[in-house]
Amino acid sequence: MPLDQKTPDVEPIRIETDMDGILTLRLRGELTGAVLREAAARLVAAGQGARVSSVLFETSDTSIAYEIADLVSAVELIMDELSPRRCAHVSHGERTRPYMVMESTARAFAVKLQPFACEDEARAWLLQR
Repeated sequence: MPLDQKTPDVEPIRIETDMDGILTLRLRGELTGAVLREAAARLVAAGQGARVSSVLFETSDTSIAYEIADLVSAVELIMDELSPRRCAHVSHGERTRPYMVMESTARAFAVKLQPFACEDEARAWLLQR
């Protein structure tokens, strides 16, 4: 392959499941309202029929291009349909406002949500009983 050939972009929405019941949503690139809606719908579809104890949101490599209402709507759909016990949000430290919106939305569904800078710490917290 020539060195100047363009490589495909990274998948902007990736969903992973694991045997501990953690459903992971990895987002990359520009987060628009449409991306958030699609991500929430795909996450809910992936969790249908599975035992989902926790959700991990990984948004370290993203930029914000959505309205707060889009974020609230996506989080409400996830909380309502999957009913996780805990959620962790892994991102860089500049995301105070989005985290606060996610936390208050999750709290309305009696779901604990914590911010993390490290995915390993987030997973350890999610696995606590």
